[in-house]
Amino acid sequence: MAVPFKVIIAGGGLAGCLLANGLVNNGVDVSVYERDAEDTKREGFQIRLGESALAGFRACLKPSEIATIQSKFSQMSSTGLTAPAICNTKFQAVLDLGQLPSYAASWGINRVVLRDILVNPLKAKGCLHFGKAFEGYEIVKDGTGQETVRVHFADGSTDTCDLLIGADGSNSRVGARNLVPVDSHVMILSKGPLPQNWTEKLPPRLLKSPVMVWAGGISMYYALFLPKAEQPDDDSESGPKYNVKEASFYWGLLIPKDRVPKQQELSEIQDPLQICLEATKDWAPEYRTMLTTGSEDKDKDLVTATRLRASNKLPKTWRKNVKKATGDEGHPRVWLVGDAVHAMQPNR
Repeated sequence: MAVPFKVIIAGGGLAGCLLANGLVNNGVDVSVYERDAEDTKREGFQIRLGESALAGFRACLKPSEIATIQSKFSQMSSTGLTAPAICNTKFQAVLDLGQLPSYAASWGINRVVLRDILVNPLKAKGCLHFGKAFEGYEIVKDGTGQETVRVHFADGSTDTCDLLIGADGSNSRVGARNLVPVDSHVMILSKGPLPQNWTEKLPPRLLKSPVMVWAGGISMYYALFLPKAEQPDDDSESGPKYNVKEASFYWGLLIPKDRVPKQQELSEIQDPLQICLEATKDWAPEYRTMLTTGSEDKDKDLVTATRLRASNKLPKTWRKNVKKATGDEGHPRVWLVGDAVHAMQPNR
């Protein structure tokens, strides 16, 4: 009797969990190993999902799960689909990308909400294991020459599979060779709940779509998340479209490193918000309002300076090239998915 084909996914984030659901729903034996403990509090930022993401959902998830995800989309237009407007430093719209037929619009959703939806079926199946940090792997051959992958974890344990998939994000240990640190800029991110009077403070333009700015080496992305309002008992459409009280914001500022106080570690930056305000001090006052709205109601920890990583586009011959250079990498039984292979910046 043939031994079942087994897949191990290193990383229980969005990409890893989505793929795992697809494998489970198609009868493939899969184990997902996640570094963090199950009760780790996640403070995920907003993520944008386009039509290609929906295609992935349709391939991997059940219709009821897709419907649940779609019900959590931000309600910023009649369809929820939006594209950023590119503005200048005077807060004037230069280009509305939503008006370009060739630009793919997207839906906004909270990362934590999306991950919970993807995680729940895997927990129910018992194939998601927490507190298991990936340490390394080796290719093992038995007496017949049959290959398997032995995966090592930080706690000293191991597991064996036919195919290892690295889904361990932009700090990937599986795909580390393909990840490139970005040393020219620092990304400062923030997110949080909006204050009760946010509709009076923030520019109405933000209700239409996210905003992007490029100026003087700085780039900025700002988006609101407007969850769907609860429908009245009579199922009428006269009520509010989105839940004002649960609305939240997310923004990211990419700042040249020479405009940031020199620190040995990004964690040593005492007031990242002030750095952003200083970098944009000559911009229109709307931007200061956007950056400071909500700041009085949240912890400083939610304004975060982070180091960026990018990735090289892999050529079709990448496995051959890597194997030639190292001798022990690029094996066909080791794959990459998500940020581990194409690291995305937060403002994407």
